[in-house]
Amino acid sequence: MLRYLLFVLALSACGDAPSSPDDGAQADANDGAADSAAPDAVPSDPCGGVVVACPSPPALTEGAGLVAIDRCAFPLDDRDEWSTRGAVITALDAELDAVGIADVLGDLNRTGSRITAGAVPGDPPGVQQAFAWQSGDMSVAYWIPQGITGSGDGIAGTGRVGDRNVVLVSWYYSPANDPGSTAQKGVRIAIVDVTNPDDIRYRFALLAEPRTIDGRADYVSVPIHAGGIAWVGDYLYVVDTGTGFRVFDLTRILRVSAAEDLMGYSAGTYYAHGYAYVIPQIGTLADDTACNARFSFVSLDRTTTPPSLLSGEYDAASIAGRLYRWPLAADGRPQLVEGARLVPDGAWYMGHSHVQGALSLDEVFWLSSSKPSDAAGELYRARIAASSATLGWIDTPEDLFYDPPTDRVWSLSEGTNARYVIAVDRASID
Repeated sequence: MLRYLLFVLALSACGDAPSSPDDGAQADANDGAADSAAPDAVPSDPCGGVVVACPSPPALTEGAGLVAIDRCAFPLDDRDEWSTRGAVITALDAELDAVGIADVLGDLNRTGSRITAGAVPGDPPGVQQAFAWQSGDMSVAYWIPQGITGSGDGIAGTGRVGDRNVVLVSWYYSPANDPGSTAQKGVRIAIVDVTNPDDIRYRFALLAEPRTIDGRADYVSVPIHAGGIAWVGDYLYVVDTGTGFRVFDLTRILRVSAAEDLMGYSAGTYYAHGYAYVIPQIGTLADDTACNARFSFVSLDRTTTPPSLLSGEYDAASIAGRLYRWPLAADGRPQLVEGARLVPDGAWYMGHSHVQGALSLDEVFWLSSSKPSDAAGELYRARIAASSATLGWIDTPEDLFYDPPTDRVWSLSEGTNARYVIAVDRASID
């Protein structure tokens, strides 16, 4: 904490796949309760509590490097839900079994298949591992994969849940692509064991927003795009495009009945649209500024001091999409300053368009883009105020995350019947 205070002082000086009736059983971190206590020490606000006017983009040249912006224009407010939502989750604990990621890994029910590097559309460089989803998940029109993270993010040090290498992938639900549906099912998270490339197994859990409904602890779905996710210790950060971050508790995943296509409590039983697990929301960080920051993707960077989240904006109309870097506290929560605000420790224009995911390590930034025609992808390696390099990448690309134990960068594609998850050797894109 002292190191972080010195850091601040220095800165201030300047749904479902087609399913059977038993979908929860056939198709569908760390254990222990999350601490709801606020950190004792609150750093001073490096912006002095002032939110500066939203800057206008300068003349930008594509590929000329990241261009810094005044970070004081982009604070997020903590909605202070940690205790209140935590109390509802505790009440749900009394009705349901609460488990951790390790428990879900012992209850996986779907199977992926290994893909050779040459079969990955777009021929990205350095592919070390790749897999396709189960057939129904490859083709389903109303669930679309977006964000990716894993135990390499979530578990500092070992990067593993026990001896398991785990990947999490967010899928958002599109009711328009599900004729006859009367429900908004929100977001499902694939919990995938990728330890053995020849034995890919996974299960889905639905995101849930805890609420008290009719005097009872309950929950509803989370109808957001979920374009990026980052696993940090006990928490899963999920981007909410026009809002900021929703934070979910991975230590209290709730086991529910998979018998009905319902959400929440009904006639003595809790359901989750045919899935057997829900992951409850514990916090929200929201943008209330005039800058209208957007949150399209996110990744974790453990090479910054303190560790940080890198989020950014998809922009198909210009190269002025912005990146933001958000400092984290030692417990995995956001590093709030006075006024319960989260102030970025950096913000930049990217100088590239159609960016679907971003990753930073030691001040090198990788940006996955869907700019090329015919759904092809590109990967840009960028620095601040230095020219970018352009690399080939997987078609219909999405989010990125880095796995330190293997020195691999993971990504995924969203195209129907071409949905793959890949891990590439970082040296091949460095």
